[in-house]
Amino acid sequence: EWQLVEKIGEGSFGKVYKAQRTERGRTFYSAIKIISIPGNKGELDSVRSEMNDEQSTREYFRNLVEDCVQEIYTMEHFCGNSHIVSFEDFKVVEYLDEIGWDIFIRMEYLTSFMEYYAGKNLTEKEVMKLGIDLCRSLEYCGQLHIIHRDIKPENIFVSRFGDFKLGDFGIARELEKTMSTL
Repeated sequence: EWQLVEKIGEGSFGKVYKAQRTERGRTFYSAIKIISIPGNKGELDSVRSEMNDEQSTREYFRNLVEDCVQEIYTMEHFCGNSHIVSFEDFKVVEYLDEIGWDIFIRMEYLTSFMEYYAGKNLTEKEVMKLGIDLCRSLEYCGQLHIIHRDIKPENIFVSRFGDFKLGDFGIARELEKTMSTL
């Protein structure tokens, strides 16, 4: 249903595309993040060389897919918060001919902070709003025992109403899990 229009971002765990869908003469936009597991053939070959058999290799990567789905479940808890990028839906597609999966995560389409402030100086009012909006998003994360762990300009977005939103929870973990590994 969604057509990829252009790549708008890329991280270590996936690529993000602007996508569109036309319904009844109107065009709607979303951002779709695509995560491929394994990330490339080299990663698959590396894990294969360490595993005893093909089933163990498949299970290793299947567990990564399940971890990703858990992250998506975490994102769903943020729905309705105006300072965190909204998650819309997702789909997991398993490859038929090889070990691998593609995970498609559809989110609201926003302007990146980098694009928003490129070539201009933020006003004092905008800087205060940015700080307040990010503090609100982190306050909500705290209520859910989530640590974002990757706050940077590339993970901040701006709505058409001028609200700043925190995005990319790809490496976020529940506080309890993080604390237990320290």
